[in-house]
Amino acid sequence: MDKIKIRQICFILACMLPLTKTIIYPTTLVYDVGHDLLWSAAINLVAESLIILSVMLLSKKTDKTLFELVENTFGNVGARIVYGLFAVFFIVAAALPIMEQKSFVLTVFYENVPSFISFAPFFALSLFASIKGIKSIGRMADVLMPIFVVSFAAIIVFSLPEAEFGELLPVLSATPPSKLFHSSYTSLSWYTDCVFLLFFMGHYRYEKGSTLKVMISYGVGAVLTLVFLAVFYAIFGSIALRQQYTLSQISKYTTTFSSLGRIDFVFIYALTLVLVFYLMLPLVLCVHCVKKTIGCKALYPALAVNGILFLFVMLFTRSFNAMQKFMTQKMGLFFILFCYVVPLLAWFLRKEKKK
Repeated sequence: MDKIKIRQICFILACMLPLTKTIIYPTTLVYDVGHDLLWSAAINLVAESLIILSVMLLSKKTDKTLFELVENTFGNVGARIVYGLFAVFFIVAAALPIMEQKSFVLTVFYENVPSFISFAPFFALSLFASIKGIKSIGRMADVLMPIFVVSFAAIIVFSLPEAEFGELLPVLSATPPSKLFHSSYTSLSWYTDCVFLLFFMGHYRYEKGSTLKVMISYGVGAVLTLVFLAVFYAIFGSIALRQQYTLSQISKYTTTFSSLGRIDFVFIYALTLVLVFYLMLPLVLCVHCVKKTIGCKALYPALAVNGILFLFVMLFTRSFNAMQKFMTQKMGLFFILFCYVVPLLAWFLRKEKKK
C-alpha cells in the first residue's frame, strides 16, 4: 500500500518546509518590504496554516483519498480530469524551486562540470522516488530529519553573534498594509506546501490528536522560517538586498572556526542535501496524479515527468530571473486556486458514493 505516517508528515512540515524559503525568498521580501519582511512572511504562514488545518479536519471525517472523494461527486471521468489538472500544477510548482536550487548549487559550490552531469543524479533519484510513490516521501523524511535539525541549528548558532535585531525596528513604520499583502501575494510560489496534505489524505491512518500534531509541526516550521528571516536581516540590515542565495550568506561572518575556513559549508551542504530530496516531493505527486489520470503503472509517467522537467531545466538555465519574475508577478491567482481554493472546496465533496 502507498502509505505515509503522521509522524513523517510532521517531519516534513517542521524540518523540510523552512528550507524552500532560505535561498532567494529572503532577498525577494527585502526588495518588497524592507525590514518588515517578517510580517509579509507571517501573512503567508497564517494563510497556509489555515488550509492545513482545514485539510486535517476533513481527513478526520473520512478515510477516502481526494481521488475517491471527487469520484464520488463527479464520477471517474471528473476525478481523472481533476487529477490531470493537478499534475500540471505540480510540475509548474516544481519548476521554479528546482531552477532556484540549480542556480544556488552552480554559484555557491563553484561547480565546474557541465550542469547536465551535476543534475542528472537528482532526476535519477526523483525517477526512483516517483516510481515508489508517496511512501518514498515518508521514508525520506525519517532519514533527513536529524540531518536538518543538526545543520539548521548549527547555521543559526554560527550566525547569531553577528545579528543586531534592532535592524528590524521600527515595526511597520513605512510599509502600508497594502504593500505587505501585495508582497505576500507575489510570494505564493514559495507557499504551495499546504496542497501536499490534500494528496496525503487516505494514505495515512488518522489517529486521535493527529490534527494537533500536524499543526504543532507546521508551527515549528513557521517559527524556524521567521527565525531564519529575522537573523538574516539582523545581520545584513540595509545591504540585505545584495545577499543572493541567503543560505550560503547568513553564517559567512562567523569567526568561531576561522582557522579552519568556512566550516559552516559542511552544514550548508547537508541542508542542500535535505532540500534536494524535498524538491522531489511535487514530482512524486505529479507522477501520482498522472498515474491516476491515465490508469497506468508509475514507470511511464515517472519517465515522462522527470524527463520533461530535466530538459526544461537544462534548456532554460539562463532564464531563472525571467522565470522568477513570471511566477511571482503573473501566477498568483494560479497558486491561490490550486493551493487555497480547491482544498476548501474539498469539504463539499461527497464522502460516500451516490446510491
